[in-house]
Amino acid sequence: MLSGIPSALHPSSALFGLGYTPDYVCYHELISTSKEFMSCVTAVEGEWLAELGPMFFSIKESFETTLRKREEKKKEKLRMELELEEKAKREREEQEKETAASSTIR
Repeated sequence: MLSGIPSALHPSSALFGLGYTPDYVCYHELISTSKEFMSCVTAVEGEWLAELGPMFFSIKESFETTLRKREEKKKEKLRMELELEEKAKREREEQEKETAASSTIR
């Protein structure tokens, strides 16, 4: 919940009998008794919330995902550096060939 108030599915809710609580829900009514209960509830995907309400919601990446992305960026950077070095080497070789060819013609 955006406000951080702990709440549970109301026993009359259709989602209550699933045996598990969905990761993300939208509710229409909040019933306050000894604790907060959500009524008129529907399960939603977290990506939907981030897509349709980016000013309120964002998807937080897990630590493993962050590490994996960081590693992929390092590999991509290394690949690009190697590719640049190979291109520079080819250009130097072509220039040397042109220089050698022009000096033999004279």
